[in-house]
Amino acid sequence: MNRNALAMGLAALAFLTTAVSAQTQAPQPMFGPRAGKEAPAPAAEVLGKFGKWALSCENVPQPPAKDAAPDAPVVTERSCGLVQGTRSEERKSVGLSLVIVKAKQEDGKDGVMLRVMAPIGVFLPMGVALEIDGEAISRVPFTRCAPQTCMAMGSASPETLAKLKKGKVATFIIYDGPAAGLPLAIDLKGFTDALTALDKQVAAK
Repeated sequence: MNRNALAMGLAALAFLTTAVSAQTQAPQPMFGPRAGKEAPAPAAEVLGKFGKWALSCENVPQPPAKDAAPDAPVVTERSCGLVQGTRSEERKSVGLSLVIVKAKQEDGKDGVMLRVMAPIGVFLPMGVALEIDGEAISRVPFTRCAPQTCMAMGSASPETLAKLKKGKVATFIIYDGPAAGLPLAIDLKGFTDALTALDKQVAAK
């Protein structure tokens, strides 16, 4: 992964901190739940690289207990994810970052969540379209925007995961308007090994 792409991916980890800064003074890390009190923003640590993927972990402030004292120390939990940044071949000024994390689903089982960081100014109703090796897969809705970034988030089905593992390129398409799509490519080389490494980090918690 080149330095610019890695920097974009790691910058995505701070997105929720920026997204809620106008509403609360407590930083909101990318991987974990909202913190209930002011705390230093977590620093992401890169544990490994797999092709253009980086396995990154951070210590996430957890919400305080209901009966916690105002001066109680902040409790953190280690959370990890895969990050990759990319830029448009057509418009070099436009970039996108993808963060992949493991999270509990409605059935209580661990699932894979895709968090796409797109620049502001995108046409929000279209969401972000996903193609794998040219095959249309799904569309991920935008969930919120910060001053400089908008986030689209969705879960990856077992079928989508299988295609990501076997595929070569995942193309995320953002839109200026209803029919003005801009494709941005994510290199899938090393994805299977990266996901295995992420599983080991999650299991070790």
